[in-house]
Amino acid sequence: MIPIKDWGLVRIDDRLIHGQVIAVWVKHKNFTRIQIVDDVVAADSFLVDVLHMAAPAGLDVVAESVENSVKSLLENKTPQNTMVLMKYPKTARMLYDAGITFPALNIGGMGMGPGRKNVFKNTSISSEEYQVLKSLQDDGVKITFLSVPGEKSKDFADIPAM
Repeated sequence: MIPIKDWGLVRIDDRLIHGQVIAVWVKHKNFTRIQIVDDVVAADSFLVDVLHMAAPAGLDVVAESVENSVKSLLENKTPQNTMVLMKYPKTARMLYDAGITFPALNIGGMGMGPGRKNVFKNTSISSEEYQVLKSLQDDGVKITFLSVPGEKSKDFADIPAM
């Protein structure tokens, strides 16, 4: 396994780049890069263009498949200035299993959907997603539900088993 890099932030948020990410997280952590990890997004050039337009000037936004993201992240020379952003817990698990390890995982918004149960503010997860997150926690990843810095958060460890 590759040694843990001190990533600026590893975050799950199904909205990807939006107001909270740009207005708060990017400024709070002084990110210079957002690495979006999503096979579907990476294959949609229109959506990639929209994500670039949503980001402020000077912020490098890269949207790549999981496979290509692993390569890019392994070569990343400034992990402390990088937000790794994805939509789903399974993507975080795939990165971790591919050697992109991280000590902490932030979960922002995951909207309600079939089979999902609300666990914190605007965050809902399914029992399958719970199991994926539990496996990451069992591997030593600290998982926190937090929309933006300074607000109330909740530890994944406090979520009842699903």
